[in-house]
Amino acid sequence: MEIVIHQKKIAIGDKYHIFTNQQFSHTASRQLFQLLAEILLFNKQQSTPILKINKRFYWFKAKYDIRVQDGAVLLFRTKSRWKRHYQCQTGTDHYDIYGHLGRKYSVYKNDIQIAWWKKGAITWFEGDNYVIAADDDSDRHLLIAFCLIIDNMQGNHGENALTIHIGHMGLQSKKFDSDWLPKGTSENSHL
Repeated sequence: MEIVIHQKKIAIGDKYHIFTNQQFSHTASRQLFQLLAEILLFNKQQSTPILKINKRFYWFKAKYDIRVQDGAVLLFRTKSRWKRHYQCQTGTDHYDIYGHLGRKYSVYKNDIQIAWWKKGAITWFEGDNYVIAADDDSDRHLLIAFCLIIDNMQGNHGENALTIHIGHMGLQSKKFDSDWLPKGTSENSHL
């Protein structure tokens, strides 16, 4: 599965257009006039959010809550700020999100890689762009949520006419696996 996220900066918020396997599938928006970010994810052309992402107050380690439609609250927490390692628990499953050198992130479910994404290197006038390659049986809503959280943590970038993203050059908890390929019909993703 391939998920593409296009961010559009507006005067005081963000909007996202999301495509799954080249088909428009979702929208997301950051709610306006809030001290702590709230991001809503919608299926295309629906007015009820699939999930809500709420930023929590923190000093050093980022904290976000992901509220899903069934009422469950998933806790997205920082494991290591310096090595860009994050975790999220959902029922008996745990997800680890690892930042790598450059502009890449990997997602592991129960210690098995299920996805990775990279951020676009250059932004012209608009917001950031992300491309996610994932196993076809992955929870795409959670993968989108993880990517939107990381985007929110990185702050408001892309307000300028041209923004160049060099990427991370520091420590990492896990080295990027360049040999990993997603399982399913989209194994030949052009990431």
